[in-house]
Amino acid sequence: MAAPLPEVYGLAWEQTAGRACVVCGKRLTTGAVSRGWLFGRHGAHRLDVEVWCCPKPEVD
Repeated sequence: MAAPLPEVYGLAWEQTAGRACVVCGKRLTTGAVSRGWLFGRHGAHRLDVEVWCCPKPEVD
């Protein structure tokens, strides 16, 4: 089961930019997996971002 997504307000800039995993915060390289979109507002400003996570570990 996938970890629940956090609120957009608590994410680091690297996570909102798609450069770090939304779950663990590690830097993303190849094989990143889209976790979907987080939606938020700050007054008139939209804070919607697509978030990414580390690839699933391979199971032997």
